[in-house]
Amino acid sequence: MDAVGGSTLGDLLKHHRAAAGLTQEELAERAEVSARTISDAERGLRTTIYRDTARRLAEALGLMGDDLARFERAARARRKLPPQIRSEIPVPPTPLIGRDHEVDQARNALSSAGVRLLTLTGPGGIGKTRIAIEIAARMRPEFGGNVFFVPLGGTDEASLVLSEIAHAVGVTWTPVALIPAIVDQLRDKKSLLVLDTFEHLLAAAPDVAEIMASVPTLHILVASRETLRIRGEHEISIPTLGTPEASSPEDVARSPAGLLFLERARAVNPDLVLDDVTAGMVTAITRRLDGLPLALELAAARAKHVPLPTLLDQLENKLTVLTGGPRDLPKRQRTMRDTVGWSFDLLDPQERMLFAELSVFAGGWTLDAATAVHSEPSAVLEPLSALLDKSLVRRELKDDPPRYGMLDVIREFAGEQLSTDARRATTQRHTAFFTSLAQRAELELGTATQDRWFHALAADQENFRVALRSSINAGDAETALRLAGSLWQFWRSHGDLTEGRAWLREGLALGAGSTPDRAKALWGAAWLAYHQGNYDEAETLGEDLRILSRDAKDPVIVRNALTVRGMVAMAHERFGDARALFDQAVDLLRPLGRNWLLGTSLLNLGSACVHQRDAEHARTCLEEARTVYDQVGDRHFSARATVQLGFAFMIDDDLTPATTLIFESLRAFAELDDTWGATEALEAIAAVVAARGLAGAAARLGGAAETLRSTLSVRPLPFDAMWTASFMDRARASTDPATWSSAWNEGSSMGLDDAIELALSHSPTPASKR
Repeated sequence: MDAVGGSTLGDLLKHHRAAAGLTQEELAERAEVSARTISDAERGLRTTIYRDTARRLAEALGLMGDDLARFERAARARRKLPPQIRSEIPVPPTPLIGRDHEVDQARNALSSAGVRLLTLTGPGGIGKTRIAIEIAARMRPEFGGNVFFVPLGGTDEASLVLSEIAHAVGVTWTPVALIPAIVDQLRDKKSLLVLDTFEHLLAAAPDVAEIMASVPTLHILVASRETLRIRGEHEISIPTLGTPEASSPEDVARSPAGLLFLERARAVNPDLVLDDVTAGMVTAITRRLDGLPLALELAAARAKHVPLPTLLDQLENKLTVLTGGPRDLPKRQRTMRDTVGWSFDLLDPQERMLFAELSVFAGGWTLDAATAVHSEPSAVLEPLSALLDKSLVRRELKDDPPRYGMLDVIREFAGEQLSTDARRATTQRHTAFFTSLAQRAELELGTATQDRWFHALAADQENFRVALRSSINAGDAETALRLAGSLWQFWRSHGDLTEGRAWLREGLALGAGSTPDRAKALWGAAWLAYHQGNYDEAETLGEDLRILSRDAKDPVIVRNALTVRGMVAMAHERFGDARALFDQAVDLLRPLGRNWLLGTSLLNLGSACVHQRDAEHARTCLEEARTVYDQVGDRHFSARATVQLGFAFMIDDDLTPATTLIFESLRAFAELDDTWGATEALEAIAAVVAARGLAGAAARLGGAAETLRSTLSVRPLPFDAMWTASFMDRARASTDPATWSSAWNEGSSMGLDDAIELALSHSPTPASKR
């Protein structure tokens, strides 16, 4: 094993590929998988792959014996949650010091039957978040791994709290009614929900109370500067760290504040020795800072450049406890303000300006974003490095490209340093950058790079919210519509349908905006409403788009209006009307060449033909749609067209090609980690298996798909559901009710991986090459 260099999937795959003398592209071609799958696995972005993919890779690499067994073990590790879930407990870079009592106190409380809501309170910089992370990590086994961490520091609107909770617990597509979806996901599951940095979102406390009341097995841990003030809440007030009782080295080494300061100071100055003189200075520093953890860390960061005597002298002169903030604040909060202020005073003018301007970011930023927002874009690296050295800015090491951020209390202080005019100008640059970023991403959607762009948009979701709110508050309809219109496909993919509809609704209410921007916003709003089953609203928005398109003279806007009207007709089973509208859309797009919109119009037209039982024309349209998607690089929609093509063959009971095609789509969705698409493919496979007379397998797959569908919280397209139901109903009618029910329940208990493997076990042929 040492020769392999590790036991993870990525380590093994990289080792065996190198031993075989293959590039990633060569291995991908030999195994009939995407090069992206291999690249992501080797970089650790994917820690598991599906059994069918693993089998093909192993065969392509010629693995046998122990090598084969080891590779299969690494590949088949189970994910307990779909890949979109954002509930990972953060991994701090340093150990927690001096908080064992508070952690044990909280764990004992949450383990008892009488405490289901526990709030950790204290001022900024006291360490609430760090303690909450430690509690969550230690209690994960007790809750069977069902620990969901929800960071809310970058969320500025209470209305978004439910969306953040929904994503964390696994509701990957948020419906109109969020609380029932969250409750359904957590029901009958002992779990711990951690809500971090809640004090600015207290208006959402009643929603938290409703969730807790609806799920008796749910425990909630909150980190907040103040309590939620709802029934059943228990509180632990986090104290400052104990300072040395005396000034000896032994006393300093025993005190939590002394240990924290020494560890952080030695991280930047390894030569620091704890002797009688040093102990006296450390004692004085920790007492002067009242044992406040963040204050200690900021002071320790100065030990890299400043000797301890000088550091202590600066604290004596700079940190005047009673003048650092409003007198009605607690003493420790005034000390915190002074501590950050002291660090700020030590910055040079350029560093101060960047520090203040960075406060406009929410949820972190990249170097490109900082450069765009800074008033002197050519001079960012040097002051940013200084802010990192002084612990005023932190780098997130796991992100690529690197992201930076500030603790909330530091960000608040930084924001106070901006004048009204400077804040307005900085906010405008921030909004312009993220509007441009959204527009660049939009151009890549539907291409081979769209997954990377979706990931980038998700990382900056808080910044997009800030940009949207600032443009709407300013009454800037053009920017608000341009930004929201560019983001709607991200919201659809990311599962934020309710949030996206709210932003689009606010933007559209501002006024006209430019015709292209307003048209795009209407199109997006109609689609998000449609996916949530609100066909009346989709029809109204589609009519607004139709009226706008009459004067636009833009074939894309006209096409989009036709598409919305056609999809509404499909929902109401007016397939002839839909086909006529989709035909017009295709004719409009053909002169523009083969692009994603043409592929989608062909997919829509082919689907309408399927439901009209016109197999020949359906196959013609859907084959061309697949070709277009393959050319532009959208494997997700290519797989969706493949499902519909399978349906087209089922019209004439031609089950052999139908089966091959639909299994091909499932393999593609599985390889892409597309849970939504995989669920649709499983529903289609259940129908195919039912048509082949395998009622028990159809029931198990139907039960599994139903469970996954509830996790997604998005309803299937009504016409597709009607199609698959016709085959399932015949299979159920041919089976004893108890047998069907038993098989259905068996499938309902399956996770995504097991459901896919069950489906693939009924595949008649391996994946085909196109």
